[in-house]
Amino acid sequence: MSDLFALRREFIGRFDMPIPPEPRFAPENLAMWETMLSEEWQEFQQALADYKAQDPADTAQSTRLMAELTAEGVDVLNVLVGLLLSQGMPVEAMTRAIHEANLKKCVDGQVVRRADGKVLKPPGWQPADKEGVIRQAKSD
Repeated sequence: MSDLFALRREFIGRFDMPIPPEPRFAPENLAMWETMLSEEWQEFQQALADYKAQDPADTAQSTRLMAELTAEGVDVLNVLVGLLLSQGMPVEAMTRAIHEANLKKCVDGQVVRRADGKVLKPPGWQPADKEGVIRQAKSD
């Protein structure tokens, strides 16, 4: 995932879009990012609906729908990461903190799941210190 962050930083830098050095409210371009995110999310939802409705026997259609779903998903990720970077958010550090906390949902090799497969929080599980990640990024 860190490659995604580096690629987004490269893109944003190439097109002279600001990335604050630390977290801060930077409203200048939020409307643009919000509009783009909404547009990309709608395109992703359509790609997902098309993917779910495919004829698995039609391999050409399946390949096309896989490509569309993946491309639209990546577009959502790109815009979302761009929005966060436009606010100077520490996306890498937050990703690590949340990932580490989520891994702790597996205790002694045991995972508790909901009927649909979602991993549930075990007793005593603690979420990532999200505010601590932001405070640390502001003090660096």
